[in-house]
Amino acid sequence: MIDFQKARLAFRDYVSQYDENIPSIRLKLIHTYEVMKCSDYICEQLGLSQEDKELSALISLLHDIGRFEQWMRYESFADYKTIDHALFSSQLLFDEGLIRAFITDTQYDQIIKDAIEQHNKYKIDEGFDERTLLFIHLIRDADKLDNFRVKDEEDIETTLYVSLQQVNQETISPKIYDQFYHQQLIYGPTRITHLDMWLSYIAFIFDLHFPESLQYIKENNWVNRSFDRLHPIDEKTYQQYMILKQRALDYIG
Repeated sequence: MIDFQKARLAFRDYVSQYDENIPSIRLKLIHTYEVMKCSDYICEQLGLSQEDKELSALISLLHDIGRFEQWMRYESFADYKTIDHALFSSQLLFDEGLIRAFITDTQYDQIIKDAIEQHNKYKIDEGFDERTLLFIHLIRDADKLDNFRVKDEEDIETTLYVSLQQVNQETISPKIYDQFYHQQLIYGPTRITHLDMWLSYIAFIFDLHFPESLQYIKENNWVNRSFDRLHPIDEKTYQQYMILKQRALDYIG
């Protein structure tokens, strides 16, 4: 049984040790709650049971719990430079026993652990049963959906670590253009420019599992809103950018 009110209070207690006035801490705190909303949207659209809704909400609440300590230790959310935040979140919860502060019932532990560890992977590992995959897909989609809100509301400097002016002066790397044009999720290590990075965020749409998630993208006009935040100065780059925008719009239908 899931006592979600207890879980929310435990989460508030855990994050109280971190200064919410730090922009990056605030960003991840808001992100956590917004991912829960996205998860609830998908669950409602799928007509899932109350138990499954609550389990998905709990996974959403905990999926990035390692992010706060990651920032305090490294002042960076770049996993390739620091630590894999999904595995770190799982270690905090299950190796250090923090999970029991959120839920006393152990029957959901393996699903929670697997979903959190898989939520940021480029490709889901093989071997999971159908029920576990449901929750893996739910948190992966919900996490990606809220990233569109984050990129829409936050300053470019906060999300890309450079000025808007600099991003607009950059070009699109050939590999990134090719992956996006072929409507593929972009492999992080292939990114070179900050403009590449921005396109990789929009390319999350190509990895969404549920049709309901794509509907959410359409309802909020996220493709247009995301592309319209940048205006590449170089003419060739701008033309490429507009082509990729149309490829994304074609994908969501």
